[in-house]
Amino acid sequence: MLYNFIKKQMLKYPNQTLSDGKNTVTYGELINYAEGFGLTLKKQSAKKYGILFNSDFFAAKALMACLYAKKTAILLNKKYGEEHTAKIIKKTELSFLITEKGIIKISEEKKEKENLKNVAFIMCTSGTTGTPKGAMITEKNILTNLKDIREYFLINNKDRILISRPLYHCAVLTGEFLISLINGLKIFFISEGFVPAKILKRAKEENITVLCGTPTLLYHISKLNLKSKNPLRLFTIAVSGECITETVAKTVRESFKSANIYNVYGLTEASPRVTFLKPENFNKYPTSVGKPLKSVKVKTVNNEIAVFGKNIMKGYYNEKDKTKKAIVNGWLYTGDIGYIDKDGNIYINGRKDNMIIRAGMNIYPQEIENALKENELIEDVLAFGTKEKTVGEKIHIKVVSRLTKQQIYNICKQKLLSYEMPDDIEIVENIPKNASGKVIRNAYGN
Repeated sequence: MLYNFIKKQMLKYPNQTLSDGKNTVTYGELINYAEGFGLTLKKQSAKKYGILFNSDFFAAKALMACLYAKKTAILLNKKYGEEHTAKIIKKTELSFLITEKGIIKISEEKKEKENLKNVAFIMCTSGTTGTPKGAMITEKNILTNLKDIREYFLINNKDRILISRPLYHCAVLTGEFLISLINGLKIFFISEGFVPAKILKRAKEENITVLCGTPTLLYHISKLNLKSKNPLRLFTIAVSGECITETVAKTVRESFKSANIYNVYGLTEASPRVTFLKPENFNKYPTSVGKPLKSVKVKTVNNEIAVFGKNIMKGYYNEKDKTKKAIVNGWLYTGDIGYIDKDGNIYINGRKDNMIIRAGMNIYPQEIENALKENELIEDVLAFGTKEKTVGEKIHIKVVSRLTKQQIYNICKQKLLSYEMPDDIEIVENIPKNASGKVIRNAYGN
């Protein structure tokens, strides 16, 4: 179902290409490869395969073969380290990997506990230091999301997209790679990780017109681009992965004045896209993630965002209790805290599990971070709480800035409510981020 849909769209542009700078393949060649290697996979008894390559170019080819063969693909990424990869392999009980060396058997096959029929992917959701949860994403989930994204995301076969984040992330898999295939884009992969200067350089070299990324990544690229004598001109930008601040939104808009900028929200368990903000509303509501996709419903329950639609995952792999807790009567409880304004625009304040409780008040770290980032002298900030026996929780902030602690404290007094004031301020050179530029929150705190 899913593969045939993607193939039908790709065949409209058989000579369009995918490249990582060293290797290039046309859409037509990719289809031939997927079906050739896919026949080999079909002959195997294994129902699922881990995909582990140095380059996402080769990972993309392998996942297309898995789609053709109706094998469940589990995308891994070497940039997240051997320990994290080992956790996913253990959690999903993988016996086979597809790598540069071909199909590798890593353990004896176990009897499959889950019904993986029509499960296209198991996408792992945790950060690099947590215990991974494997979201089972079906073909129908992806197909529904792709068709919804296609309705609003105005890209076509004349566009050139640079994919700078790992396919390991559902936002990249669905919202960048697969949506580009069905719309006939020229696709470029760069596997440098979170290195804004190299991403911008490559984007210029390839005359990129479409770029997607986290607010942090796009902010740094925008700042570099504003200083450039030969600035990059983008037509389309999609912002996802974190809450965007007005300062970041302003910088991205200033750098890419003529671009259509979409602020979008989603999560792996929703395949992933849930909402989008139309480009014409970006200047007016820069911190809003807009409204639900056509096939999606959104509501808030005790300030938590809940989502309903055919894009919602089948469940967590081998974790029925966690599935029952996350999905209630078809509604996915996201763990994201937010609200819907009178015009129906959705706003995300932060994660429920990152909440700090102090003096009976609920405090969301991202609200502190967003407030402080409004000052242009603060390059980056991470807020987190630590539990104390006597005072509840203490608030710590790590700040990337040339300012002194006293100057930062004075900014806190101007920007924060009294109960949000930090107990500890540390000036650091950088905030820990994963390969896609997303902050690794569980690197600190409890």
